[in-house]
Order: sequence, then C-alpha cells, then structure tokens
Amino acid sequence: MLDYLNIRRDLHQIPEIGLEEYKTHAYLMQVIDGLTAGLDFVEIRTWRTGILVFIKGSSPDKTIGWRTDIDGLPIVEDTGLDFASTHEGRMHACGHDMHMTVALGLLEQAVSTQPTHNLLFLFQPAEENEAGGMLMYEDGAFGDWLPDEFYGLHVRPDLKVGDIATNRGTLFAGTCEVKLTFKGKGGHAAFLMKPTMLWLRLATLSPRCRPLSVVMSILSRERL
Repeated sequence: MLDYLNIRRDLHQIPEIGLEEYKTHAYLMQVIDGLTAGLDFVEIRTWRTGILVFIKGSSPDKTIGWRTDIDGLPIVEDTGLDFASTHEGRMHACGHDMHMTVALGLLEQAVSTQPTHNLLFLFQPAEENEAGGMLMYEDGAFGDWLPDEFYGLHVRPDLKVGDIATNRGTLFAGTCEVKLTFKGKGGHAAFLMKPTMLWLRLATLSPRCRPLSVVMSILSRERL
C-alpha cells in the first residue's frame, strides 16, 4: 500500500509552475509505473509533463475520468514545515500536492482488480497558468480516450477531516478573458460628453459594464 502521507510531503517539496513540472512528472511516473507494472489492461501516455493512465474495463459501457492538477504556484513558502518547498519561489499553496496524492490513491485501488468500465486518470499540468487540460485536448493527447464522465476534487481546509462536500449547481470557479477594442475620436477630459460618448453609453448598457465608467472617472481625475 502506498504511503500517502510521505507521497504528499514529497510532492509538496518539489512544486513547479505550469509546463515545467519535470521533477513532479518523474515522481508521478515512478509511482504509476510501480502500481501498473505487469498489468495488461493498463496503458500510459504522456504529453510534455502531463500523464494519462487508461484502465481498460472488462466489459465497458463507458469511460469514467478522474483528473488532478499537478503544478504549483510562484509563491515563496514561509510555513516553517520540515517538508517545505525546496524550490525557491515556488509553493504548493493551492493543494495540488494533495490532489495528486488522492489521484494516486484512487489509481492504486482502481488497478487492484480490472474494473467493469474503462477508467482514465489525467494528471494535468499547467492548471494555474496555461489551461493545460485544454492544451492536451487540442493537441490530441487523449486520442480515443475520451471520458463520458469526468470527476475531480479540490481540498478545502475549512472542512473537517473525512468530510466531502458538493452541491447541485456550479461548484468550481472558472475564469475567462474578454478583449474589447474601442474606436473613437480623441478628446479632452473637460469635454467627456463629446468624443467619449461611446464609453458612456457602454457603461449604461448593463451593470456588468460599470468598470468602464470607473475607468473613465479615473482618467478624468488624472487629466484634470
């Protein structure tokens, strides 16, 4: 049986930022190879620092995926722990060391006997900075290993040990970028209503456009 405590602490000491998770990749591969050695129903693919482990089911009707992130953050660790980061300016401050440990534990259980359905374990790089999962998908890393269902988790320090929480709606945060190009005439801050009417109208379209009016207010004050 894997020593989960030591695995988590080992991983915590080697945080690496997205697409540079070389030591992390090597550590994970060593554990994965040990768990899957000699199993003819397991296949492994790698993509840069990412890893895919496919477990073929005995009579599959679907493919179930489990995903963990593997990258750290560009943060200086100041915890004083005896297993603190050994990489200057890098830290597992978002729990990915725990996520990887959980995934390895699930993998250990999953390969103990061949499952009925196909299982896919994704060890995703660059979650924090480069959308590594999307990069892998767009580059064809999955091939025909496309899950019908995909699961994952995130640690929460405010929950008691042993508790698992979820809800029926949106659970995890998501980010996206919207790029806008505004074209108009130049003007003077003293005459905002003339050249910048476009900005003002946009700012009144929706509460979500209020940052535009804030920007205009700041620009006006800076120029006066």
